[in-house]
Amino acid sequence: MSKNKFFWSWKQNIGIIIGAALVAFGLFYIVKNPDFFTASVLSLQEKAFIAEKWRDIAYKTNSGYVDIFMAEKLETPASIDFTISFDKDTVTIDPANLSGQGTRIAKTPDENNIVIQFTPNGTIDKTQSAVLLPFSGDMTDILLSEAIAVGQKNLSIGSLNEITSHSK
Repeated sequence: MSKNKFFWSWKQNIGIIIGAALVAFGLFYIVKNPDFFTASVLSLQEKAFIAEKWRDIAYKTNSGYVDIFMAEKLETPASIDFTISFDKDTVTIDPANLSGQGTRIAKTPDENNIVIQFTPNGTIDKTQSAVLLPFSGDMTDILLSEAIAVGQKNLSIGSLNEITSHSK
């Protein structure tokens, strides 16, 4: 075996080892951080429920998230203020990991409420959650209490927890 062939073979093996290590690191990262790929989507039953009850906004609390959705019929406002109320003794919210579509800013006016200012950036996919707020604790002690389209009106809110409670 010539020196060039040996060097090329050694270089190729080192490249394979480094590539395998990078792939393994990426898989390890994904397994340890499943929230990285978190997205909540409305089922057909939930979409029908929102339309049937004439709601502008709907929310559900499951899997440690408050998921807030906009109705298909709602013309996307310039901004919406969502007020989420919770029992501070049984629920811990995590506004630092707030996610979703558009721009989201969390403010805590008092110890039992958080206000999320949501500003859509372009087109909003109304089949996916506009805002995802992580929390831990009893999901019955947290609710979306108010949604106001800034400069317009109070929006009607519906809870999707009742129709999805069977899917645990």
